[in-house]
Amino acid sequence: MAVKVKNYAVVQLPVRDLGASIRWYQDVLGIPFTFEYTPGDEEAWLNVGGVGLGLILCPEVPKLDFTNSRGQLQPIISLQVDNIHEAYEELKKKGANVGEMVYKPQGGYSFTFRDPDGHIGNLWGGWPKEED
Repeated sequence: MAVKVKNYAVVQLPVRDLGASIRWYQDVLGIPFTFEYTPGDEEAWLNVGGVGLGLILCPEVPKLDFTNSRGQLQPIISLQVDNIHEAYEELKKKGANVGEMVYKPQGGYSFTFRDPDGHIGNLWGGWPKEED
């Protein structure tokens, strides 16, 4: 029998301050818990569309972004939102560290952000529609 992967189950992010990271991912990005978190736990699990996002307390947090062959900084995680322009303005209003809004004709709108540990992520508005 061949292995057949169905879906992502979890993505784990190392964090220095679990409480600050939980607040940021919930307050800034609106991501709910997968299951109950108790202060003092060493990890917290959030639910991103059925995929677990684990925030894991670590003494050292490695850099999780990379540069592509053109020298462009790339995130490890990209999350989809319904209204990318509203999300962009909301994150800026909340004081989040966000990059410039980018539009790719066959890829749609997106922008990068940095979380409290400096991890670079990306919010994407979905595939472009004719009016884009």
